Amino acid sequence: MKLSKRSAVLIATGAAGAMALSACGGGSGSGGDNSGSGSGQIVFGESTDFPENLFPLISAGNATSVANIEAQLLPQTYEIQPDFTVKWNEELLTEEPVSQVSGNTQTVTYHLNPDAVWSDGKPITSDDFDLSWRLQKSSDPAAGGCADLLSTSGYDQITGVQGADNGKTVSVTYSPPFADWQASFAGNNSPLFPAHIMDKSTPEELCAQTAAGWPIADGLPSDISGGPWQLKKENIDVGAQTVVLTPNENYWGAKPKVARLIYQNIGNDPTTAVQGLSNGELNMIYPQPQLDLVDQIKNLEPNVTNAVNFGLSFEHLDFNTTDPHLADVNVRKAFALALDRQQIVDQTVGQFSSDAQLLNNRLWETNQPEYRDNAPKEYDAPDPAAAKALLEQSGYTLGADGIYTHPTRGRLSIRIDTTATNPLRQTTIEVMIPQLKAAGIEASFNANTDIFAGPDKPTSLIAGGFQAALFAWVGNPFVSSQPPIYQSPKGDAVGQNYSRIGTPEIDALLAQLVVTPERDKQVEITNQVDTLLWDQMATIPLYQKPTFIAYSSTIKGVEDNPTQAGPMWNSSTWTAQ
Repeated sequence: MKLSKRSAVLIATGAAGAMALSACGGGSGSGGDNSGSGSGQIVFGESTDFPENLFPLISAGNATSVANIEAQLLPQTYEIQPDFTVKWNEELLTEEPVSQVSGNTQTVTYHLNPDAVWSDGKPITSDDFDLSWRLQKSSDPAAGGCADLLSTSGYDQITGVQGADNGKTVSVTYSPPFADWQASFAGNNSPLFPAHIMDKSTPEELCAQTAAGWPIADGLPSDISGGPWQLKKENIDVGAQTVVLTPNENYWGAKPKVARLIYQNIGNDPTTAVQGLSNGELNMIYPQPQLDLVDQIKNLEPNVTNAVNFGLSFEHLDFNTTDPHLADVNVRKAFALALDRQQIVDQTVGQFSSDAQLLNNRLWETNQPEYRDNAPKEYDAPDPAAAKALLEQSGYTLGADGIYTHPTRGRLSIRIDTTATNPLRQTTIEVMIPQLKAAGIEASFNANTDIFAGPDKPTSLIAGGFQAALFAWVGNPFVSSQPPIYQSPKGDAVGQNYSRIGTPEIDALLAQLVVTPERDKQVEITNQVDTLLWDQMATIPLYQKPTFIAYSSTIKGVEDNPTQAGPMWNSSTWTAQ
């Protein structure tokens, strides 16, 4: 899945192939205290793809597995809460940040904890804010930027970063003012980065470093951490697909209450997850929900606690508008008209949650007060006849086998890519295939192991080697997460707009959005954008995707955070009994 604006980049979630559990054992031992004397361990079974890169600003690192690992590794000025609110970090900062606007200039002031240091003992200062800004201020290489960035929202409005009090007082200036300023330097997708390790002398060097990211086998630069947990290179086993976090000995705040937090990739196979929780090899899972898994986990009560929640994640279908067929809006609309989206909901997430419902908005979820149903009435129910009329209007001819063909584009056959070993998504596509065939569109299922890989993998989303793709965005409360997904690509800077399409009207509204602080006006703008997206039809929303969390009842302190912050957002406070 993917996340929203850096706290805002949207994270794409996939599911890895199932693996046998390594012999790392389950959680045990008494909980520790804030002095760092924690004992025992907790084993988290990661169901999504084992990360290939840990740098969260680029496509290769924009994955749920990375967000889970880095939830408490690097400093964040604001942290997203389970109720979709944000809270300033009381361990990093000594007081709540203040935003002051004068004319077209906004100044945000942060007061850093005098004791805040990186894991190597170097102070966290204004230099780290300055570097984090320069890393993300532009995606235009001609302007000193980097095309590999997923988002520049907010950072492209910063005009300067100033430090005082030995760098412990930080002033960040925006022009024009940034409505979502709390999203800057915040969240596990846009934290503070260590200037003393990562700074370079030229923008070109910074961009090269960004493009390369942090390959998983190498870990983080110098094993750096600025949070309660630390990831050392020696604790990464790529072959076993295991990552082990240990307490950051130099963390100035409350230290983790267990000695080790183990991430073991297990894939999305229900048998592996259930057996692991049942025999104690696993202490917690957060899988893509599916009916048989939910039912089997419930049978483990009361030894295993579990819950289905609805957060800020939604499943959707994206079209690659550079494809000869899908470049035609009539084809995209025909695709949408052919789908019975309610049937898709009923046969997937509706199987294990009565709260599941059709989603008719791309920017707001059904459990947010800002939600509005913007879908045109013609998409309320499938209409194969109307779909066929659009295809014939674009020059398609129905063949004897019931599939349309175009004189220059060829047979209307669309491959739908999705993550591997994900039964829920496979079912979704299997439900779609006969619906589409009734409208003369041939569709096929394709499990793409490289769907969320970097641009070096030709079939990845960022490389554009797909026709249609089914995946989910995982968001946060910040509206500034939306522009990178829907604004027009500029040259090689695709951002997260994998459909590779945009309009001047949508671009103008998104530009207005990030400088509009009033919530009612933000709601109006975002719903205008969504209305235009229905006409563009480069993406089709399907349903708000539930999260499913299950953990050993002996683990205390776990609380699902169904946003991009994820289930590990407060893992340093957990205890194992």
